[in-house]
Amino acid sequence: MSYQRVTIDQLQPGSYVVQVLEQTGDLAIKHAGWVRSTETIRRLREQGVLVVAIDPARQLSSTAEPVSTPTEPATSAEPAAFRALFADEQPKAARVIEQTQAIQKQVLQAAAHNEAIDLSLVHEVSAGLSDAVSRNPDVLLCLGRIAEQSDQLLRHSLNCAIYMAAFARFLNLPKHKIQALITAALLHDVGKAQNPQLLHAEDAAAISTSLAVLQRSAALAGDISLWISQHCACPDGSGQPPIRDHQLDNGSKMLAIVNQYEQLSAPEHGYVNPIVVARQLLALAPAKLDGDLLQLFIKCIGVYPPGTVVKLSTGRLALVLENNSKKPTAPKVKVFYHSVHQHHIPPKVVDLARFPDEQIEACVDLRKLGLDVRNYL
Repeated sequence: MSYQRVTIDQLQPGSYVVQVLEQTGDLAIKHAGWVRSTETIRRLREQGVLVVAIDPARQLSSTAEPVSTPTEPATSAEPAAFRALFADEQPKAARVIEQTQAIQKQVLQAAAHNEAIDLSLVHEVSAGLSDAVSRNPDVLLCLGRIAEQSDQLLRHSLNCAIYMAAFARFLNLPKHKIQALITAALLHDVGKAQNPQLLHAEDAAAISTSLAVLQRSAALAGDISLWISQHCACPDGSGQPPIRDHQLDNGSKMLAIVNQYEQLSAPEHGYVNPIVVARQLLALAPAKLDGDLLQLFIKCIGVYPPGTVVKLSTGRLALVLENNSKKPTAPKVKVFYHSVHQHHIPPKVVDLARFPDEQIEACVDLRKLGLDVRNYL
């Protein structure tokens, strides 16, 4: 079979891309696939793709672009085709988290000392998180989940930003909006740094202080202030401010969901099974959280979110690496320990979708075995 070499400017929807031939980045194609929309071509260009190889014999006869609804992400095959490999993305995602953590420390320190926040730095790390989820969101979710951070406020804001990055990307929102939502997630609780007593109060009590801190800084988009001001409001009107569903922006609803999820998953509560957290969230809909967006968020992070340790039917313990959108209960995992024989086994990545005889039986708190999950990534 002879393939055709085309530049990114010549690439057309309906083409079957086999390989990236030239690029300024390091995008890895996991498997060949069709390019079904101009949006995909734009994303490839943004990621530095210059020249690709296509199979001219596999051109789609219809290249009409899919139409997405406000509540469902646009679905197509190409995002998986251009997904970075976990091992390749891991060191990059780790650096992004480290950089975000460093900047967020500066932000919280500035707020604590009543100083203006350098929003240019916040926007920069928000862009870094956005780029990371565009390459492979599960890597960022996995690293964020297994990280340990003694500063409660720093951990909360960082994890909210990671969840928001993955969620906004899952909804296929425009890049500029993804970055703005990440920024809002990083900044929504800055008032608690200025007044530590707010750490033990209801979230709504800190909103006015957070907005006052942010007003000292230039170049804060109005949407970001709006989302922060509304993230404790509820669709039934029972939250703060007391407004109802039709008055709430979707960004505010998304921030409310990631904020609640992170709080329910917080390590200060001890080990919390992610399935239990999902059920607790679902119990809050539709009165306290938007039901449609919540369902999409749970699909985004998965039944067994990346970074979760699970026990398989063979007795082996494994770390969940990547979700499987078609088979949510069969993610890709890395086995490392046998719970029955109580000894380590050679680490191996297993795609459970290909081994139907081996299923997940339960989530596991690895600390009860005296083991540190960070040693097995």
